[in-house]
Amino acid sequence: MKRLILIHGDKGGTGKSHTAHLTAAAYRAAGQPLLLIDGDAKNPGLHRAFNFKPDEVLRINVLKLEGIDQLFEAFLTAPGDVLVDLPAGGSDMTARLVGGGSDEGAVDVETLFAEVDARLTFVFVIDQGRDSVVALNEEFQTMPKTVTDWIIVRNHRLEDTAFTRFERWAAQVDLGYSTILDMPRLDRKVIEALVDAKANLTELSGLETASALLKMRGQAAMRLWSVELRKAGLLDG
Repeated sequence: MKRLILIHGDKGGTGKSHTAHLTAAAYRAAGQPLLLIDGDAKNPGLHRAFNFKPDEVLRINVLKLEGIDQLFEAFLTAPGDVLVDLPAGGSDMTARLVGGGSDEGAVDVETLFAEVDARLTFVFVIDQGRDSVVALNEEFQTMPKTVTDWIIVRNHRLEDTAFTRFERWAAQVDLGYSTILDMPRLDRKVIEALVDAKANLTELSGLETASALLKMRGQAAMRLWSVELRKAGLLDG
């Protein structure tokens, strides 16, 4: 069954792009096919790091109506899973997936995915703040449960701060088959080295500008995240 994987967080700063990079790198390292779509028109980090390594990364502005149509045409013709790095404010796009509208940019995802035997997978990244939990709740209550799977990623970017708001919310809703994952922390110097080289984690071992210590830390982060993705059923094995 093919999956449309939406890396989401709605607001900026939650670690959404970092999660998209880690996930794409883990698929690449595992040799598992994955079409990448960078939906962030202002900061196309996924495109810079992965384009033509080995495949093209599509750049689609998913906040425009024609962009939503382009995204779903790409998904329907792709041979395997598709990952989309949504921009901040991605809920403006996901709101177009419910309601059964017939105009440009409207997609009745429940009907469409039942027809083509596909699943919508939200990888929703949260931090310990209130805003990300509010955004998660709005999306969780809106999206059709019949075709939607949820992976909630906790980004421990605020050290020594518990996910109290999220835990209170989770105790009040039926999470069903949702999976909760923890994002591995990564040395900021690793990220800076990759950005400077316009490279991704699968290329880190070959970067002359990265020390052996940074390479070790990057490889460890990818191993840890691969384990988490296998828990969620995204990676094989």
